[in-house]
Parts: sequence; C-alpha cells; structure tokens
Amino acid sequence: MRHALLIFLPHLIGVVGALVILYLGWRTPLVTLLIALPSYALVLLVAIGLTPSSWLHVRATSAASLATVPPTSAVVLGFGYEMVEQEMQPGAANQFLVDWVARQQPQINTLLVQEGVRSAMTPTLLHDKNVRRIHRHDPAIYVDTLDTAFCALRQLQQLNQKTVLLVAHDLQLQRAAWDFERVRQAMCLDCTVLIAAMPDTPYPAASVHFQTHNEFVYKLVELLLLRPRDFLRAIPTTCKAPL
Repeated sequence: MRHALLIFLPHLIGVVGALVILYLGWRTPLVTLLIALPSYALVLLVAIGLTPSSWLHVRATSAASLATVPPTSAVVLGFGYEMVEQEMQPGAANQFLVDWVARQQPQINTLLVQEGVRSAMTPTLLHDKNVRRIHRHDPAIYVDTLDTAFCALRQLQQLNQKTVLLVAHDLQLQRAAWDFERVRQAMCLDCTVLIAAMPDTPYPAASVHFQTHNEFVYKLVELLLLRPRDFLRAIPTTCKAPL
C-alpha cells in the first residue's frame, strides 16, 4: 500500500487539487474555472519537474555489506544514447555509468549491459571483462525496465550467478530496484540484487529518447508515466528481445 501511495502521490495531488478548485469555484463564471484549472495543472507540472532529486533516490546497499562479499557481477542499465549519422554514441550518462563501475567496482568481471552502455566501453575493458548484452538491440522493439529485469535475471541464472549489483542512472535506479525485486520474487528467489550508491548522473542532451535529455523533463516522465506504468504492468514471462 505504501509503495502504491508513493508512486501515485503526484496523481493524487493533482486530482485532489482539481476537485478543490471545482468545489470552490462551481459558482464562479465558467471562464474562471477554464483559467484556474490549466493554471493549477501548469503549477503542478513545474513543481513535479523541480522535485528535489534526493527525494527520488533509492536506499542503496550499504558499503559495509558490499565490502563483506564484493559482487563480481553487475547489471548496468542504459540511459539513452546518441546517434551521429549511423553510428551509436553512448552519451554522457552511459559513459558516466561505465566509468563509475570501472573506478568504484574494479573487482566486477561479469557485466550485463544494454547497447548504449556497451558502446561506452573501451576495447581494453571489453577484453578484460566478460561483457554480455542483456538483450538484442532493435530500435523497433522498445524494451522497458521491467522487460530488461527479466532478461537480465534469466541470463544470471544461465551463468549460475546468484548475486548481482544493479547500476543505473541515479533517478532511474529506484524504479529499476522495484522492477528487479518484482521479477526476482517471481523467477529467482535465490538471487540477491544489490543496489549501487549512485551519485548524480549526467544527461545525454542529444539522446534519441527525448525523456532523457535533461533532469526537468525526465522527472516529469519518470514520476507521471514510467513509475505507474511499471507498477501496473504484469511481470514478463519471456525476454522481449532475446539474443
């Protein structure tokens, strides 16, 4: 219940505010309501877009827990990517995620990644690590975070890996953690998903995914669309874009 309330809180505030305006203004001229309701909606959208990032951060696995048994596998979720002519470029977020893992978790030798993240890896890193794609990259197939969780955990089972560190953009990581936990409970009860303590992550300004261009837009899409979508979706039973 608390989980659902947290996810739908912006929508609840929007509905309650609109009802209050209608209640207080039902005797006013119609034009007043036609001004008041859109104005309230605009103020609400701005407030959501300016939500402090710290309110959206996940509670990460403690450094002490990570130090006890350092993970040797990681799932790194992509956050947009850029196209220069016909060539994929990782963009600022994916490059940041790769650099963070290499710097903060050097013991990790198995990396399950999406295509944008893989494009950020140097030949040396690709040679030194066991880098595997989570799913097939096909621009015509949209693989969301819940789909990705299923594909990733299925691969971990095939690799006989039971513990994995989840790495993602700091504002995507809370939802990713929720999605991975749902899938884990459905298909991999003996798996353990550790959550990385991610710092503020940059945005790919020229990303092919409009919602990842900047923080303001991403917060609107994350809070109003992506979190409710994943919460209401059924857990996948197959990998949407298998390799």
